[in-house]
Amino acid sequence: MIKKSVILICNIMLIFLFNHNLPAGDTQLDRRRLSDMSHHYLSCAPFALDFEIIQYIDEENYQPLIGTFYMTGRDSFRADIMDQEIIYDGDWLWSWDKETDQVIVEPLDTQSSLKFIFDMLRGNWESFIVKSVTPSQKDSALTLELMTADENSFLKTINLNMNPITHNILSAFYIDFKNGKTEIRFTKPQTIDEKAARQLFDIRRFESGELIDLRP
Repeated sequence: MIKKSVILICNIMLIFLFNHNLPAGDTQLDRRRLSDMSHHYLSCAPFALDFEIIQYIDEENYQPLIGTFYMTGRDSFRADIMDQEIIYDGDWLWSWDKETDQVIVEPLDTQSSLKFIFDMLRGNWESFIVKSVTPSQKDSALTLELMTADENSFLKTINLNMNPITHNILSAFYIDFKNGKTEIRFTKPQTIDEKAARQLFDIRRFESGELIDLRP
């Protein structure tokens, strides 16, 4: 009886040690899922994937936006959207409009969907709590419901649909502080050649265009 009691107490202590620093509703397994997901994408770098951003105006009206997203690591990304090439070099956001040949350089908007995609793929989840995990009834996908730990955050809730086997993000749906609703769908990442990636991220070719510098 004494031996069983000691084992029970030790088990309770282990559970406490593994979870005492985590917010309510979070578990080590939930955080590991997010960590494995970002590790998967970073291990594919440099890579490209296609995405579709859908901003819902109301239940019947929405605005879709389709593009390609590139990443070489944790610090930079590129997005090709319609007639625009957008490169974040780790410090500034460079946007080239091919039609007007204008280049705008400015700080990265922390409330933009591109910043959200960038944070998801590189694993910037420190300010979020995993509230629940729901398995799909159709396949092996999981939906992770996340909520912000910061009351002043731009994002209120995120529903992250992922494949726990491949660690790919299938889609993400979020609600912002104004109750605006946005959905982002992803294809699988495709690794690209490092030489080609360097050319894709070369901002020197923007020098020939009209530069609009909005850096503070």
